[in-house]
Amino acid sequence: MWKSQIGKLMHSLKAFKGSKPLFETDDMLIVKGVCRDEEFDNYESIKDYLKEKLKKENFEIVEDVEEIDKFVSRINEIFKENPTYLDSFGFEKMKESFEMIGCECDYVIAKKRNIMVGVCMYFDKKRKNPKFVEVLGVLFPKI
Repeated sequence: MWKSQIGKLMHSLKAFKGSKPLFETDDMLIVKGVCRDEEFDNYESIKDYLKEKLKKENFEIVEDVEEIDKFVSRINEIFKENPTYLDSFGFEKMKESFEMIGCECDYVIAKKRNIMVGVCMYFDKKRKNPKFVEVLGVLFPKI
């Protein structure tokens, strides 16, 4: 049931059609799609756009380092790996890599009840399209 929240988010980004799950378990879902939302041009930045879309889907934006660390730890727990991410599950490194090859890139982390998501968007600075969207969602056990 929690995965439907990821679907709704992809729908709000106009990225549901043609989207594909890249990884799926009972506690994690990673989905990639192409944003076709014409409203994107009304925003100053990728981050502003993503924050607004997440808020409209009743997600709370997460910027607290301790909460982000919990998110990263949960990802590592699901992947059964040692802590490998130096930052928000590697998105800062990914962002830098995309920017080095001429892409605009940013991400936002948010939560809703016992779900946390990292949403990233990137696109070629010159062409502006396609706008790729990746959502990594994890389910936290209810306490």
